[in-house]
Amino acid sequence: MNPMIIKRRLNLQKAYHACLGAVLAVDSTVTLAQKMDNEMETEIKQAVAIFDQATARRDIETLKSVLHPDYRVTANRFRGTPGTTLITRETYLEMMKDGKIGGTKYEEEFRQISVTGHTAMVDVMLREIGVPAMHKYLFLVQNEKDDWQIISDLPIVIK
Repeated sequence: MNPMIIKRRLNLQKAYHACLGAVLAVDSTVTLAQKMDNEMETEIKQAVAIFDQATARRDIETLKSVLHPDYRVTANRFRGTPGTTLITRETYLEMMKDGKIGGTKYEEEFRQISVTGHTAMVDVMLREIGVPAMHKYLFLVQNEKDDWQIISDLPIVIK
């Protein structure tokens, strides 16, 4: 066989293997990114579940761990009231302790989770015995320990 043909075939094989390696590297990067996204999504769902369970039990200590120090509730026309009310973390915990809020167990239906860096937005429907009761938009941030904490809560009562 002609030496030039052999050389060209070897070069084509090297190029093929280089391309195949690049494709596999990109594929493994995508897989790794998807795995990281799935892990983050799982962590975020866990943080929301802990929040909902602690709210149902009125467990102040657990709520303190999952609520960011700058946590706020933005209640817009909540339960028929006019205007928008902002509730600080301290007021929220005090209302919880006094039994004014919380105490209801909900099933969660996660509609959307969007993550950008160390920030996430969760669109969740809360159901009481299968009936939609509250729609929430929660915003979470990762703290310095990479734990997800809820920093903002926009509840919409629908029952």
